[in-house]
Amino acid sequence: MSSSTLNYPLLSIPAYYIFSLLPHMYAGAILSSNGYKVNNANPKASLSPSAVQGKVPDAVYQKYQRAENAQSNNLEQMPLYAAAILASVIAERATVKGLGHAATGGDVMGLSSFVASWFMVRTVYTVAYVQIADHTTSFFRSTMWAVGSGLAGYQIYKAAQILGQ
Repeated sequence: MSSSTLNYPLLSIPAYYIFSLLPHMYAGAILSSNGYKVNNANPKASLSPSAVQGKVPDAVYQKYQRAENAQSNNLEQMPLYAAAILASVIAERATVKGLGHAATGGDVMGLSSFVASWFMVRTVYTVAYVQIADHTTSFFRSTMWAVGSGLAGYQIYKAAQILGQ
């Protein structure tokens, strides 16, 4: 970790939240491009599957649903990601000069690699979720989900090892 005044891994938590909203924005865009009008006075109701179905072509409807599901899954993974970041930051601080002190040398917990890997895997996962409509190839998406969850689990495990000493 660098000696800058900002803790970038912590800032990656709200960045991931914004990232998680992108599939929802895409879902709205594909509906709009197919003539569907969202009622902003009650957007959740107007974007519900029952409100959309039959008002756009079926292929568009299916892609819209996959995009909304990708957003939902990204948000479901956020607590795991945030826990991995927070546990790692605490463990990193505890290894240097005791809890609460900034790390001065290196990336003890490998946070830079974890953050980059997480975003890369979740990007591939999200694109696969939205684009893959075939049952057989959908298992690639599931594999990406497992890899991301495994990355976070391993990061928490490394923090537990350090903090358990």
